[in-house]
Amino acid sequence: MSIFFKRIIITLWLLVAINTNSYAQSNTKKSLCSNKTDINFTNVLPCYREELAVQPLKYSLLSKEKLPQIELRHYQLTSQFWSPGNVILPAEWRHNVDIFIPDHPLSPRALVVVNNGTNYNSGSETPILPTDFSVTTLATIARATNTIIISISNIPNQYLVYRDDGTPRKEDDSIAHSWTLFMNKPEKLSLIPLHIPMATSVSQAMTLAQQELTPWNINKFIVSGASKRGWTTWLSAIADTRVDAIVPFIIDILNTHAAFKHIYESYGKNWPIAFYPYYQEHVDEKVNTPAFAKLMQIEDPLQYLGSIYESRLAIPKYIVNASGDDYFAADNARLYYDILPGDKSLRVAPNSDHRGILNFTEQSLITFINRLQQSIPLPKLNSTLHSQQNSQILTVNFSEKPEKVIRWTATNPISRDFRYACGIRYKASPLDINTLQQVEISLGSPNMGWEATYIEATFSDGYVATTRVYITPDDKYPEVAPLSSGPTCQTLPGRGLGSK
Repeated sequence: MSIFFKRIIITLWLLVAINTNSYAQSNTKKSLCSNKTDINFTNVLPCYREELAVQPLKYSLLSKEKLPQIELRHYQLTSQFWSPGNVILPAEWRHNVDIFIPDHPLSPRALVVVNNGTNYNSGSETPILPTDFSVTTLATIARATNTIIISISNIPNQYLVYRDDGTPRKEDDSIAHSWTLFMNKPEKLSLIPLHIPMATSVSQAMTLAQQELTPWNINKFIVSGASKRGWTTWLSAIADTRVDAIVPFIIDILNTHAAFKHIYESYGKNWPIAFYPYYQEHVDEKVNTPAFAKLMQIEDPLQYLGSIYESRLAIPKYIVNASGDDYFAADNARLYYDILPGDKSLRVAPNSDHRGILNFTEQSLITFINRLQQSIPLPKLNSTLHSQQNSQILTVNFSEKPEKVIRWTATNPISRDFRYACGIRYKASPLDINTLQQVEISLGSPNMGWEATYIEATFSDGYVATTRVYITPDDKYPEVAPLSSGPTCQTLPGRGLGSK
C-alpha cells in the first residue's frame, strides 16, 4: 500500500475518532441536562445556557454613530425571561448592547465587556447608564488593539423585586438574597442564584454579535468584567465554549469556602463592612452548611475542576486584583492561583481599593488583548519560597526579561488588615534582576503586626504581572477585630460559620 493511501486511511480514522468522541461528549451533556430528578449542581448553569441557546434571540438595532476610527452600533437585547418559582419581578431581562468596530478589526476574536447600570426604576431612582466601562474607555481599547468590542449593560438587571418580601434590590443585595432563596430550597430553586442569568446574558450578547458581525467571522470571545461582573466573567467561561480567554477584575474569591474562612480569620473572626449585604442575609452563618456547599457547586469556578467542564478553566486568563480590596483578604490568591490550570497571569494593583481598580482596567486590557491577538505568550513569574536561617526567602524567575521590577510592601502594626480604606499604603522599592533572570528578596518579620509583600514586573510592551501577596507572619491570625477609622474601615461582628 502506498504512503499516500496510508495517509488517507489514517486521516479518515482520526476523523471518525474525533466525531465519535464529540458525539459521545454531546450525548453525555444531553443526558446530564435531561436528568431532572438527581441534580448535579455543576450542570445547572451550562444546561440553562443550552436551553436559552435554542430559543430565538430577540434584539433590535437602535442606531449607529461614528467615532474617530470607530463605528459604534447600539442595540437593545432581551436576553431571557428569568423568574425561578415565579418569585422575581420583572422576569424580562433587557440590555443595551454597544458594539465598537474599529476601522481595521482583527478576526475571529472579539472582546465582550460585562457592564453595570440599572434599567428598572425603584421609587424616585431612575435608570443609570453603565459606569464600569465608559464609551471613551471602550473606544480607546478598540483602537489600541484593533479588536471589536461588545459591551452589554445592566448585568444584572436591576432593581429586581423578590416576591417573598416585596423589596427592590440591586447589586450585592440582590445576589445575597438570591443565595438565601437557593439555600432554603436548593433542588427546587436551582436556577435562582443571580450569577446564572448574569452569565447567560453574556452568552446571548455573543450570539447577537455573531449574527451582526458576519463580515468578520467572529467566533471567539475574550470576556471581562469587574467585581460581581468579574465573577460573571468566570462563569461565562464555564458555560460557553466560545469564550477563549478572560480578564476578571477584583473577584479574588475562587475556592470560595476556603476564601470566606480565610477572610473571617484575617479579621479576628469578624467580617469587613463591605460584606454587609451577605451578613444581612446571614450567609456568614451558613458557610459550613450543606446548602452552601451546593451553592458553591454553581458559584465557585474552582468547583468545576474534576468535572466535564474542567478544560474551561485552562483558557488564558489575566486575573487583576486590588492590593487594598474592601471585600477580600490581601493574600486570597494563595488559595486558588497555583491550582488553576493553563495559561494564567496575575496582577495586584498597588494602593487600590475595590472601585479603584477601574483606574487599571484600560491598560490591563490593552496589553493582554494585544498579546493574545498577536499570539505572544503571557509572561510567567515562577515564585518559590524557602527558609534560610530565620528568614523567608522569595525567589522569582521570569520567562522573559522585564524592563522594571518593583517590590511593594505594606505594614500594619496592629491587624492583618490591608484595606486601602483603612489608610494602608504600599511602598515601592526598585529591584535589580540578576544574571539568572530572577530576583530574590527576604520577606520581613515584623515584631508587631503583619507585613504584606509582592513583586511587580513591567515588560517591554507595558504588560504588568505580579506574584501573589505574601503576608508575614503567615501562620498567625489576630484574635480581635481591626481598629475602625471611618465609615468604610469598619468590621461586622462574627457569629460563627454555621455547622456541617
